[in-house]
Amino acid sequence: MKTQQIILILLSTLVSVSLSAQDRIAGLVQAMDGEPLVGVNLFIEGTYDGTISDTEGKFEFEVEAAGGKKLVVSYIGYTTRIVPLENQSLSNLSIRLKESVTSLNAVTITAGSFIAGDKNRATVLDPMDIYTTAGSMGDINAALKTLPGTQAAADDGRLLVRGGEAAETKVYVDGLLAAKPYYSKVPDLPTRGRFSPSLFSGTVFSTGGYSAEYGQALSSVLILESTDIALEEVTGISMMSIGLEANNTWCAKDRSTSAGISYTNLAPYYGMVNNRLDWVKPAEAANLNLMHRQRFKNGGLFKMFATGDYGLQSFNTSDGSDKPVYIDSEGGNTYWNGTYKMSLGEKTALRSGVAITYDEDRTIAGVHHSSENELTIEGRLAFVHDIKDGIVLTYGVSDAFTKYDQDYKELKGTRRWSGGIEDHVAALFVEPEIKLSAKFAFRPGLRYEYSTYLKRSNLSPRLSMAYKTGKNSQLSAAYGQFFQNPVNDYLKYSSQFNFEKATHYILGFQTGDIQKRLFRTEAYYKEYDNLVSYQESDNPFVPVYNNGGEGYAKGLDIFFRDRETFKRTDYWLSYSYIDSKRKYKDYPSTVTPHYIAEHTFSAVAKYFVGAINTQVGATWVTASGKPYHQPGDVNFMNQRSPMYHDLSLNMSYLTHLGDHFTIIHFAMNNVLGQTQHLGYRTVPSMDGNSPDKLVPMHPDVKQFMFLGIFISIN
Repeated sequence: MKTQQIILILLSTLVSVSLSAQDRIAGLVQAMDGEPLVGVNLFIEGTYDGTISDTEGKFEFEVEAAGGKKLVVSYIGYTTRIVPLENQSLSNLSIRLKESVTSLNAVTITAGSFIAGDKNRATVLDPMDIYTTAGSMGDINAALKTLPGTQAAADDGRLLVRGGEAAETKVYVDGLLAAKPYYSKVPDLPTRGRFSPSLFSGTVFSTGGYSAEYGQALSSVLILESTDIALEEVTGISMMSIGLEANNTWCAKDRSTSAGISYTNLAPYYGMVNNRLDWVKPAEAANLNLMHRQRFKNGGLFKMFATGDYGLQSFNTSDGSDKPVYIDSEGGNTYWNGTYKMSLGEKTALRSGVAITYDEDRTIAGVHHSSENELTIEGRLAFVHDIKDGIVLTYGVSDAFTKYDQDYKELKGTRRWSGGIEDHVAALFVEPEIKLSAKFAFRPGLRYEYSTYLKRSNLSPRLSMAYKTGKNSQLSAAYGQFFQNPVNDYLKYSSQFNFEKATHYILGFQTGDIQKRLFRTEAYYKEYDNLVSYQESDNPFVPVYNNGGEGYAKGLDIFFRDRETFKRTDYWLSYSYIDSKRKYKDYPSTVTPHYIAEHTFSAVAKYFVGAINTQVGATWVTASGKPYHQPGDVNFMNQRSPMYHDLSLNMSYLTHLGDHFTIIHFAMNNVLGQTQHLGYRTVPSMDGNSPDKLVPMHPDVKQFMFLGIFISIN
């Protein structure tokens, strides 16, 4: 009996001790600005004891003997805190969490860049956007021209960005140079980009202030990020009013291979419509492409992309007299790109690759006959190192080799010329991105280049930064110096040149969500130095060249996109104002170049009609007149061409042919049938004594219509 009483007393004591050791932990968890945080995870380190905060940020739970233990407080997007519970008022804890500098809501550096892809919240155009933008006709560059900062150059087809010529924008595929991203340009006709939007999952279009990882571009870079390993096998067949396409994708574990072929012939179409040009051989071209993706056991990813094309065309055009000028163009292009990425540890990644471009063209323009071939090989090795939370360092080396040759002769004449260049442009770059907080980030960069042909080097400092002013808004700024070799048309005569130079200053503001509404605006100023100038010499083939040219470009870009206001409707508006002047080439004074329109406005709208599975789209582009010089006028570039207007429409009908998903697509440019003045072309006199002629430029056809049937076979 005595023993039982002792046991009962001991049990009672243990229970009372246990009950007295149950500590109540309670309090409030908030963000640094005092906003309550809902669903925060709170637990005792090394145990399962804990809870989550409620809708008011409050929490409460009990734990045995809290003294000496630690409370772990974690929440997605915020830095985890560990709170010692020693000497604390356990029932009235006040905990504040700091937003992580790498959170989804953290600031992102967007100065000068429109970014499309899953990597960034500032997505602007994805591949489907490009295909369904009326007027683009499936061309990446045409779709990008609906964004601010670009010129509506319907006579060119290449990207002209913030006062820069086409050669001042470079195109990269997976970080490697695509030296000839456009089909050959001939007088009076626009050209198209070589790459299909469907090959790429992301697009970074920098209108200025771009990363130190890239160079040799005074104005901008367009970076195309190719798709990763395909997940399903599919066969595609396309029948179009201008040709045929077919492609197939094969898949296996950790790898995929795709191949495609296309053929284009404009002869049937031009046979049905009125054409300003007298076509001898309408444009005809064939293209092959191959893409392979493979992931290895070590996590490395190899990508290979190869494409080749061959095309020809010939026509008669006017030189302002009764005698037509014969234009004939023929050539081929091959591009190969191979990249390899892998992890070198928990915090370091390797990016490497090689790109090869070979281009060969033959052109006849009146009495002038030239043949050109160019080989470009670029190799790149880069490392990305995650130093610590909020600091990522990118550094590496690259080398671009160029071999260019040209032969010229005057048909039925005696004048001949041959020349060429060989050049290596070696580069080193380093660029840390530092996020001091979730609200402020900056990215200083430095790039060094050396040209073996020019025997000169340059050092390019870059800096971009962003400050978050609200949940979905931020200010951004960028500064940088950018250098570029003169184009081959100048270098083939001499190596006694300096690098051309442009200095960028950019200030921007962005607010909203691209999935709902996004507004962004940027003001910029660019200063040009060392531009190539020349004057005639006794040798008609070799003018006197120098780097005495200069200029500037300043302006304002505005972009607004809305996917929320109207049901099943997506639209965006773009406006650009630019004031740009240059004294370069053979310009006798500082004037606005011939390719600059002071004001450009575009509106793009898309609406999906669910009842009939059809998307309709419209694009309106208008631009003020461009300057041109009237031969004999005492004031250089004193004239202005008429305003440019274009309304384009398209329609895509989604259906099935048997079990195969099918899209029937129709598009039409210049629906209103307006006479579009693209500017004027000056034609030098043949004898050197008569005055130069001024020839107005118009599209070869007033309206262009496209019909295609695209069938997917799984």
